[in-house]
Amino acid sequence: MLGNCWTASKKNKMRSKKAIGIMLAVIIAVSVLTAAIPGIASEPSNTPVTTEPRGEIGIEELQQRVYEQGYNYAVAENWITRLSPEDRKALWGYKHLTAPTEPLPENVRFVSDIQKVKTEKIGPLPSSYDAMALGYVTPVKNQGACGSCWLFGATADFESAVAIGESTLFDFSEQEVGDCSIWSRVGGYDFCEGGNAFMTINYFTKYGAADETCHPYAATPQTCQNCPVLKNVDNWRMITGDDGESQIYISTIKNAILNYGSVYSTIYANDEFMAYDSGVYEYEGAEEPNHAIDIIGWNDTLGAWLIKNSWGTDWGASGPYPGCAWVAYEAANLGDSTSAISGYKIPDDIIFYHDECGWLGHCADIGAPTPYGAVRFRPSQNATLTAVDFWAVDANMEYEIKIFDTLNTYPTYYTFSNQLGTTQTGTINELGYYSIPLNTPVELVSGNDFIVQIKLLTTTGWEYPIPIDYCADPDMNWTAIATSSGKSYASCDGSQFEKYGTGGIDIGIRARAEVEVTQPFDTDSGTYPSISGAHNGTITSNQTINVSKMFTYSCSGTGGHSEYVALYNATTGDEIANGTWTGYQGAGDYHYIIFENSFLLKKDATYNYTVRTGSYPQIHHTSALPTANGWINCTEFTDANGKKYNNWIPAIRLE
Repeated sequence: MLGNCWTASKKNKMRSKKAIGIMLAVIIAVSVLTAAIPGIASEPSNTPVTTEPRGEIGIEELQQRVYEQGYNYAVAENWITRLSPEDRKALWGYKHLTAPTEPLPENVRFVSDIQKVKTEKIGPLPSSYDAMALGYVTPVKNQGACGSCWLFGATADFESAVAIGESTLFDFSEQEVGDCSIWSRVGGYDFCEGGNAFMTINYFTKYGAADETCHPYAATPQTCQNCPVLKNVDNWRMITGDDGESQIYISTIKNAILNYGSVYSTIYANDEFMAYDSGVYEYEGAEEPNHAIDIIGWNDTLGAWLIKNSWGTDWGASGPYPGCAWVAYEAANLGDSTSAISGYKIPDDIIFYHDECGWLGHCADIGAPTPYGAVRFRPSQNATLTAVDFWAVDANMEYEIKIFDTLNTYPTYYTFSNQLGTTQTGTINELGYYSIPLNTPVELVSGNDFIVQIKLLTTTGWEYPIPIDYCADPDMNWTAIATSSGKSYASCDGSQFEKYGTGGIDIGIRARAEVEVTQPFDTDSGTYPSISGAHNGTITSNQTINVSKMFTYSCSGTGGHSEYVALYNATTGDEIANGTWTGYQGAGDYHYIIFENSFLLKKDATYNYTVRTGSYPQIHHTSALPTANGWINCTEFTDANGKKYNNWIPAIRLE
């Protein structure tokens, strides 16, 4: 029974406390010994400590301090140096995940060993890399006098991922994320008070990013606009933990940049950093990071990272790019809490979840390194389950996914039966958020529950790898925000489950499903005269439609039809489906072409089409035609005589 596992877990906690006590005694002893040995100190005596902004930032004084430290960078007056100490401090908007000081609820544990994150090398690394020069980085923005660097760093990371994937620079709205996250929208949180990547990635995975023009940045909380979502994150990786600035993680961060694009990271920003103008910034202090930025490249000759900031182009005006800076390796704790968006998609599916607050470092403590977590969902419409998502709280972890149809209730436990689809296994090697496509999609019926069960096997011996949406930060008003679904379950052995989560807690397992829309993509009837020929163009639907055939509008009193149709992925050029006319085989049947295989015309995806028309089809004399379900455009029409047009669109219906 699960209760026995939890009893064992409490014993392990007692052992852990004893080990911690011994460790503290050793640390104290070493500290005393260090103090007694001449020449050994915990920190260089000439290291400036600037944990609070001073009243007036004197540029000449700061530059003198830079020279005295032997550093080689320049400072200059900018809009930040002219702010009051309070307003400058407000720019420090990164909130580190810290272990709670108050006792945690029963069977909840805080993950404190995120520094175990590591990535495998991908081969020889270049001595320099510049994502900005490659066109993978959007222009520098300005967060203003608001501690929203955490929004800008995360949004820039998302924009970079899309730029690499699509060679297009999107401008996503930071304001929408700040105002629409559950912390602000439900809890009334002021996003200018700071945040972190865990908060933004929860929003990006549940919803996604909207266009800046829909909700322009205002540097102060406003009302959520519920803007149309352009892209949704389905994969995110944690690259480093609290010691990411260390020499051993330089290659790890470089690998991540090459794999994923520019990465979100953190840095300690003091007066000198706020006044940075050019050169390679250095700082040897040990203060914790207080500011979020993006690392967009590196240069081994300089021994420095290339970072993109969110303080406008007046800051770092003479740097590598206005608004960017070189920062020395291992300086100012740059590299701590580095993460990267590693996958995204067009938001054309339904996401089922109960963990509305995402994962914030807390897990279910059930006293077993191989636990089972499960969640139960009820679809409100027929759909196809295509993927399972979860938060991976350990590196090098194996998983096993099963989908069940039936919940069996017993006096003291639950079981699941009637498995749907097939069992799926795999391995992950980084912490983060994963969306695992199902090898065998599962058909879901409206109103019928389904259960997603995941077996998690860790390789580090942790006894709490099940993610939960608990938050202990007193500033976040979690108790007023979070709810418990009563549909989360946990087990030690996978045979008997107990409900897990009360007082707002749920397990961080989600599911993705595609919904089939029965209404057709319809251009409606067109006009005459027309002539047979080959139509080429693009179709972009605003709904996901299951398509099995194409209807051709014909001229009245004729046997007008199309003879061939094919659709292609506009990005890759791969053929999606094709069909050929089979002749006059019955009353009205000749108007249709049946595709060899039905397919999903996905929401907001663009497809190239080729339609070869036969006798007397209707057409639309325009280069672009809006419909109720999206757009159809003409690229080129070549008629039977070889004459070309750019304003002929076939009158068709995909259904």
